Amino acid sequence: MRRDITALVFAALIIVMLAAAGVNAQSEIAWHDDQEGMQIAMSQNKPAMILFSSDGCPACAMLADELVDTRVINMSKNFVPVVGSRGLDRQYGIRYIPAIVFTNSQGEEVYRTVGYRDADTLVQEMQKAVESSDSPQTTQKQTPGFGVVTALISLFICGLWARRRHVK
Repeated sequence: MRRDITALVFAALIIVMLAAAGVNAQSEIAWHDDQEGMQIAMSQNKPAMILFSSDGCPACAMLADELVDTRVINMSKNFVPVVGSRGLDRQYGIRYIPAIVFTNSQGEEVYRTVGYRDADTLVQEMQKAVESSDSPQTTQKQTPGFGVVTALISLFICGLWARRRHVK
């Protein structure tokens, strides 16, 4: 009888352990390559989370440690996780890594983080990205950037200089 009770307790422990493992079966983020991930995002009408990093980058390694946090993994289920590529870094104008670009399902950027973030901050920023991707996109009037304004002023000054030089 004692063996039966021991076997029953042992079986119950195994069942509890298997059930607990089944609750959080995803132990890491399931990353997709750029083309596959963006197609999945579009077909499922789901926002994407694009990670740009490098193997030799210390801040990228620290961020990778935060990406295995259970809270970050659970929050990542709101996105299609995509590993950024050379083509995507040009498309989104990535200059510094690590960077995470959050897009809507059509691939339009809605939020971005650059640099290392701890798990708490990363979860908060992922929540902001979810809210940004859920809100309807408003078309914003693009104002000329500093480079455009500088070029226009330079052209104006060159025109004045040329006119003075040739007209006496």
